[in-house]
Amino acid sequence: MLPSSLTVMLAITILGLLTVAAFGWAWLKGHFDRINQQALIPMDDDDFTVARPWENASQRAQRVEEFGPPHRPATPGIWGGTQ
Repeated sequence: MLPSSLTVMLAITILGLLTVAAFGWAWLKGHFDRINQQALIPMDDDDFTVARPWENASQRAQRVEEFGPPHRPATPGIWGGTQ
């Protein structure tokens, strides 16, 4: 009984430490610096006019008709344009 429960406890401890290390690395790299602004990106009206590389021709034509021609994002972070 002891060897199997020791293995489980060791595995949980290692996975927990890896999770904390990944969170700390993301914090140090600045991934949480502008979290409030990043949360509002889905509600931005500019989102409808940003060029989307995965659209087919008919989807692009429909979006251009409704929202105007697409353009490149002005700020990084929209549709994978992060630095």
